[in-house]
This record gives sequence, structure tokens and C-alpha cells, in this order.
Amino acid sequence: MRLSSRIALAALFAAFTAAGDARAGWNERTQAEAETYIARFMRPSGKPQTTSALSVAIGVDGSMVWGRGLGEEAPGRPATVNTVYRIGSITKQFTAGAILRLQELDAMGGAGPSVLRLARPVADYIDGVDGWTAKGQLPVTIRSLLNMTSNLPNFTRRPPEGLDPWGTVASGDLLAALKAFTPRGWPGSFEYSNTSYFILSEVAGHLRLPDGRETGGLHAFLRSELFARAGLTETGFAGDRDLEVRLPLAAYTRKPVFSSPDWLRGSADMLSSAADLYRWNAALLAGRVISSASLSEMLREGGRVTPTTYYGMGWFIAPQGAWTHYSHTGSVAGYTSCNAIARSNDGRRWISVTLLSNSDGVEGLEQLADDILSLIERD
Repeated sequence: MRLSSRIALAALFAAFTAAGDARAGWNERTQAEAETYIARFMRPSGKPQTTSALSVAIGVDGSMVWGRGLGEEAPGRPATVNTVYRIGSITKQFTAGAILRLQELDAMGGAGPSVLRLARPVADYIDGVDGWTAKGQLPVTIRSLLNMTSNLPNFTRRPPEGLDPWGTVASGDLLAALKAFTPRGWPGSFEYSNTSYFILSEVAGHLRLPDGRETGGLHAFLRSELFARAGLTETGFAGDRDLEVRLPLAAYTRKPVFSSPDWLRGSADMLSSAADLYRWNAALLAGRVISSASLSEMLREGGRVTPTTYYGMGWFIAPQGAWTHYSHTGSVAGYTSCNAIARSNDGRRWISVTLLSNSDGVEGLEQLADDILSLIERD
């Protein structure tokens, strides 16, 4: 899909600017440079980008200083900072947040029962996973799922036999198929795996709170606990009709796969807006969603991805001198996204950049976010 030739560049930047006024690192010059980066992204090498809509939210030190919709959600319907998109694997940071909050609440599960703790084996909460402990290795734990160090194979690379990746799948059937998996590779090494976060969604659904109440499942717990705490009003899950009708027209570069329930539950099944993801970032860092101790767990270096990059819990972590960058991208059928935070190592400052688009063939979104973060850091 292409940008309408009738839309002038100035119109692309019309919509919303938070009344945040000048912040450290954000001023007229910084804004002009950020707009230039975004304009170049939308027309790489002078050609239209593969996405027809891009929503952007930039936050500095607790205020959203710049929010925009560029292009059109659909013919004649401009995108805004409140346009709702599928956010793909950004979902993982919500799942991680739910597990950490459940640990804070001393949620319990299993026949024991066992109080939820990150160091506990997954077998304490889900039956029939004894095969997830290879001879001479430590068992798969809740922490290893969160850090992507469980070494359980990624089912979206090689779907379980007998399950149709283009159709729906009952969560129980998918879990039963995953129970036949065994860890592979170097023990405790990083391997990006949607398997881990689907299993975490199952763990959340098998827990109950100390007062005897059941969580109601991952989705219900996220709505009642985390969404409410963060003030999210434009965030939900695949199948939420009130949000689905707000999705922009999607540009598909490949046949949609794993797009039906419950394939991506816990790993990539959420919808949100750029404005709401800014609120999520702000609430996380302000301690309104999970405690400061839980946030430290979430943002701690876990699985080593490259010599200079790590995976925490729903975030990739990259130290950058006096700052540390935390980010995650998402790519599902028809949509590409990026949510990124830079936090100064002294804890005094933070910046966030959220970019959401309506095509699954978008390249350079993560680099654009990183460029904007670095631009604001320098000022």
C-alpha cells in the first residue's frame, strides 16, 4: 500500500502534540530532526514505504512530548496516535509483567500447591512436562521461560505435527503438543522462542490467588490488574471486536500464518495504540504496574543474545554508554511494531519511542526508534 500522492508532507504530521512544552533533550530543533528521520523512513530512497500508516509516540521524562499519525489507516481516514494496531511480540512484555505481578501476589498453582517463584520448575505448575528436564541439566524454570533460556524449540519455526498453522488451535491441544518437546542446544543459552511465552500464558491460567480466587486466565488478569494500573483504554487481544473494527487496513507481504486463536496467546496476540504503549512504558517505570523489585527483574540482563545485547523479560537490553536501551519489535500478519525505552544509568532520565505500522514488510523500524532515542540523548 502506498501513501496518497495528494497528501502533502505537512499534513502527514498533523494530529496531536502533547502540551508538554520543552523538556530536557526535546526542543524545536530536536523535534524538527526527529520529523526529518520519520519523513525519510516513510519515503526510503524517495520511494513510498510499504506501510500506508505509521503512528508515533515519543515520551521524555514522564511526558508524551510528540504524538502523530502519518498517512492513512484507510482511504480518506488519517492515522492518529490513537490508531489501534496488532503489536505482535510486544505482547511478551505484558505477559512478563503479569507473571511478575502474580509472583508479588503469592499466586499458587499445582497439586502442592507451589507459590509462584521465578526459580521454581515449570513442572510445579503444569502437569506432564517431566520431559522438559534433560539428563544432567537443570529443569526448565519460570525464569528460563521469561529469559528465553529454556532451550525449548520455537513452535512457530516448526509447528507441531497435526496442527494447522493457518487455522485455529485450542490452547489445550497446543500445550499437549508442546509437552512432547525436549530442550535442545547448549543448556541455558538464548533462543528466541514463542513457545516460552505461550507456556507462560498457560502457567498464568493455572494459578489461583491466596484468597482462593482463580486468575481467570492471562487475558482476564491483564485486564483487571495491569491494564487498569497503567490506565490503558486502547489495548486488548485478538478477537476483541471493539478494537478489531478500529484496525487500519493491513498490507500483507506473505500469506497470514498463526493469525488465528490461540496460536500466539501470550507471545504475540495483543492490539494497542502508540498512545497506550507510551502509557504502558510510563506506568512501568513509575512503579504503577509492578514493584521496583519486579521491574529490576524484568530489565535485568538474562539470556545473552550477542556480545553486547541481552534478553531480559519481554525486552532486549543493549547498554549504550551512559544509557541503556530496552526494546522489542513485533511482526505479525499485516503489522510491524517497535516499542523502545532509553534510561540513563543514574536513573534520572528516560525516553521512549513507540512506532506502529500496518504492514508486515516494514524494514528499519527498530533503527528509526534507536536513532530518535540517540538524538534526544545527545541534547
